[in-house]
Amino acid sequence: MAALRRLTAAALAVGLLCYLACAISWTAGGGSSSGERVGSTVRQISLELQHLKRTQATLAAEVLRQSEEFSRQREEIHRLQLLLGTPPPPPPSPPPPPLAVDHTHGNFLVASELELGDGLPDYPRRLLRGMLGVAALLNRTLVLPAQCCDCHGGSCGGAPHPLFGCRLGLRLGEGLAELLPTRPVRWLRGQLPDELRCSHVRVLLNPGLDSEQLAHALRHYASTRILELASPAATYCGLTDRPELRPPALVAQERRIAELLRPPTDSEESTAPSLLPPCQHSLKEEEVTQYWDVGKCVQHVVKVELPPKVAALPPGSDLIVTFSTGSVATMAHNWYLALRRSGVDEGAALIGALDEKMREACVARGLPCVGVDGGKASEALQTRKTENVRGDPKLYPMMSVLKVGFYYTLLKRGLNVWACDADALFMSDPRPLMRTYPWTEADLAVATDCIDLPADKQSPLLHCDFNTGLVFLRASAAVLEFAEQWREKIANAKEARIRDQAAFNMITKAPPGLKPLHLANGSRVPRLYTVPSSAASTPLRLGVFPLHRFLNGHTLFVQHAHTLPHAELPVSVHMTYQFAEGSSFAYGKRQRLREAGLWFVDDDAYYAGRFVTVSAAGGSLPREEIGLAADSRDAVRRHLAEHAHRTAVLRALLGIGKALGRAVVLPRMLCYCDYLWKEMKACRVGGAETMRLPFDCPMDHVLDTPRFFENTLGVEIREPNFLSNPRVPLNVSQSIARVSLPERAMHDGAIRAALAQYAHVAVIEIERVDGRFCGFEDAQVNRDFAAESHRVLSYKRVPFCTMEGSDNAPLYSRCCEPWHEGEKYFPCIYGFDDPAPLPKCAATAT
Repeated sequence: MAALRRLTAAALAVGLLCYLACAISWTAGGGSSSGERVGSTVRQISLELQHLKRTQATLAAEVLRQSEEFSRQREEIHRLQLLLGTPPPPPPSPPPPPLAVDHTHGNFLVASELELGDGLPDYPRRLLRGMLGVAALLNRTLVLPAQCCDCHGGSCGGAPHPLFGCRLGLRLGEGLAELLPTRPVRWLRGQLPDELRCSHVRVLLNPGLDSEQLAHALRHYASTRILELASPAATYCGLTDRPELRPPALVAQERRIAELLRPPTDSEESTAPSLLPPCQHSLKEEEVTQYWDVGKCVQHVVKVELPPKVAALPPGSDLIVTFSTGSVATMAHNWYLALRRSGVDEGAALIGALDEKMREACVARGLPCVGVDGGKASEALQTRKTENVRGDPKLYPMMSVLKVGFYYTLLKRGLNVWACDADALFMSDPRPLMRTYPWTEADLAVATDCIDLPADKQSPLLHCDFNTGLVFLRASAAVLEFAEQWREKIANAKEARIRDQAAFNMITKAPPGLKPLHLANGSRVPRLYTVPSSAASTPLRLGVFPLHRFLNGHTLFVQHAHTLPHAELPVSVHMTYQFAEGSSFAYGKRQRLREAGLWFVDDDAYYAGRFVTVSAAGGSLPREEIGLAADSRDAVRRHLAEHAHRTAVLRALLGIGKALGRAVVLPRMLCYCDYLWKEMKACRVGGAETMRLPFDCPMDHVLDTPRFFENTLGVEIREPNFLSNPRVPLNVSQSIARVSLPERAMHDGAIRAALAQYAHVAVIEIERVDGRFCGFEDAQVNRDFAAESHRVLSYKRVPFCTMEGSDNAPLYSRCCEPWHEGEKYFPCIYGFDDPAPLPKCAATAT
């Protein structure tokens, strides 16, 4: 205000000087001395005028700056209130008396008081209309919105409304008491019992949801006693158009609500537009976009007794950590071996053991581990019945609480934490990166699920999920607050989908969203953003790791980004975008790592022995290039033809391997179409429109990988590039016989006879095998092999979803069939027929 007063005074002075200068110039005349004196005076006034104008400009800038600072502080207070889940504190008053039991029975719906209005006309009426509709839909008691009590002048009624308990800023019709159960505005400020107060959740949804979408999005919150809606006037748009989801009772209820809130005919509101927002008619299944645990009655403590070497690390040291249960101890072991190969010393690595089985494995394998105790979460993990925790929707979030609690403990000791999933491997030491600009400016840094390499090189794509399989957390009070909030976000979630990654994205991308980071000199810091919605007192600075160096399962194993021209050395790879999660082990991940030369746990025996394989020419059909303008349907046909040839080759190879007692080295596998759960154009998914087709695809793209390791065939397999692995001894890699079989179908005895002369050779490479094997002489062995090889080679996956043939269906349309009748959708192609039977044995084979 002082700057504003100074600005006003300066403006008055400027005006006065302008008037004097004009008056003197007008009256000047006569002799030269008089003219010189007047001229001197005018010049002096002119200089004063210029000085005052500069002062005025400076003060105007100061007023603007102070105004912007005031607005920023006001926004910051609002953001913090939103995150902390508490409305502005009321003035001190005596504690309210406990509410009567009948006033606390049932479930309740509340409009968030953090939103005071949306700036559009008739907000209280629109707010009440939406909340009444949602309360009727969810069968909840409505706590009447406090925003309706915002009355001014003539709009105020004479006495408080009997249900609201306040004077209203709008006029209502009769019948609210009979419409649905309500509670007065002050109800939430009463002394609520703990079971009610602690079950209070605020949710934010996309705007313009109809009753079907809203009910689906809130399906997990049915047991929440107090459900609070953020942006309450914008959320609900009315009943769905689908007749089967419009019960007559709800239709009648909506009609009564509309009548109750109809503006009086003598008011300016009588010609107002609809009180409900327009429906967005989204073509995807709606979910809650943000949630806040307002009750905050339970804090989830995770205890970790750090080993002496770690406890002795000085504050500011980098520690690279992962976590594991005993069921994936092998994956954690491989993570550690990869880390050591990348140049990280033993003292900078630590594994959090989440159960007793993992603790025992750490001792047996000599791994640097520490037990992580999370109370009930640890007990649940210890007594679980399933090996694969990821597949258990109740257990996996508990494991997420333990891992983030583990990070919190390390941060509290002043250590910078590189937090990794056990399937996120380092290919080079990551620590030097965070000591270089711009990463020195970051409090946090995280990998991305994005697959668009060219776009990410320009700037991070913030619509992609951040992937918490790799996060860097720099020790500070602000990051410690963030880690605590992250842990509690997971622990208190009502939905199983809100694990560590979803919770991280909810916090960092909460409204008003990420903003580019600028230094004090105004320069933009590349790849860094501020997280203004953080619970910390100062906004966190979040960095997004570059995709071309922090690879994921698509960019490495499908796009092969590391082989592109001018590719930089990757720092890490995370085993995402894979499709072979076995019930007892992640076979698909292990197979991909073997193919990439990143699986270090296999012992020497894995690389020794006797093997059989097929030549490169015999393993696949002649290669065809799939251009960027290709039709997906043509590419799918080529993909399926390749697959039919592949299964014929593999069935023969498995039979020959069994007949010879040799392990099978799989042939090269080519894919002419990408594999993802969304629509494709030119057989490429959005974000990877320029990827090369065909590509050497991972095994899980074309085969049911777990079945190759869980079967009764009695034949071991090796990855396609096995023989190029440097761990293969020379007496194997240089002992290869390249042979041809007669062009007829032979049984196992004939195969052994034909190849007997090569028994001493480590590797037999057969030019062509399809059509050369017909089965086993022993009838029972033959039946068993036919049935088991059919099972192993049978492969079913999500269909190919193509943009071609969709009649220009919009994005987020459904694949294969529409969400609702009459909507456009992306057509699907179903493929991967059962493997062809073995050929009949030739007469000369017996």
